[in-house]
Amino acid sequence: MAATPCLHPTSRPTKWRKDADTEEVSARTRSRIAAVVASASRTAAARSLLAGRRGAERAAAAGRIKVPVFIHVIHGRKKSERRITKRKARKMFYTLKAGYAGVQNPAAGATSITFRLRKVTISRNTRWFHAEPNSGADKQMKRRLHRGGARVLNIYVNRPRSQGQLLLGFSTFPWQRAWRSGRDGVTVSDVGLPGGRARGYNLGDTVIHETGHWLGLLHTFEGGCVGGLGGDGVADTPAEAVPSFRCDDRNTCDIPEYQNPADPAGPLIDLPDPIHNFMDYSYDFCMNSFTPGQNERMVALTQHYRFGR
Repeated sequence: MAATPCLHPTSRPTKWRKDADTEEVSARTRSRIAAVVASASRTAAARSLLAGRRGAERAAAAGRIKVPVFIHVIHGRKKSERRITKRKARKMFYTLKAGYAGVQNPAAGATSITFRLRKVTISRNTRWFHAEPNSGADKQMKRRLHRGGARVLNIYVNRPRSQGQLLLGFSTFPWQRAWRSGRDGVTVSDVGLPGGRARGYNLGDTVIHETGHWLGLLHTFEGGCVGGLGGDGVADTPAEAVPSFRCDDRNTCDIPEYQNPADPAGPLIDLPDPIHNFMDYSYDFCMNSFTPGQNERMVALTQHYRFGR
């Protein structure tokens, strides 16, 4: 998919992408999750050498993650707040499933993550419908509706706000162990579902992006223009100074104001920004793939933090 050229080196935030959708990740946490991924990679390589071809195929199959999904649709008091049906919730699920199966970009390939829809529930509660992230209403909603343990993905569909600003969605990370309090999961706004009012972000890809966080991925622009592995710690995602809020053909790490002389330039600095990656902030029509390195990270962190192995 060709990117739309932009007259400016960076795009400005839209009203749908003004606030962060995850908590800030500390340097200590980044170091810890990098160690988990490195350990998983060494283990997989050792097993492959010992197993031979057939054993390697079995090992690859064993590395696939099957995630049960519960979708909780919240309706508000007004008629306009009750438009998400179970049918539309299932359509959102198919968007999620297709995104991780590589349907949007077959050349990039499928990930090792598959999903199985267990149930769709509908609740009517105005406070829950407009609940801010980590507010009392948000915590109450999730404690009452959450199903399953660490391995189960709970998706909440409402219309969350933060300081009066509508949010497209937000998520917990696997290492936060939020399932212990029933607050684990992904929240997606109805404005970003297919046909929603979030222009540019209404093809449904928000659920793919937020689930990426739930599986352990950071934003592609996390950490900015650092050398080596790039800001998100994944070896095959080019470093990116700032988010893409539209679909800008650019290389922000080539702009002097974003460069850090104290940090050695890595091999990914000279590459274009990963604006087509699901973990950027680009328009839905622009995002279409994950990288093999991101897939490896999702599998490693999910097995470690959610499957306990």
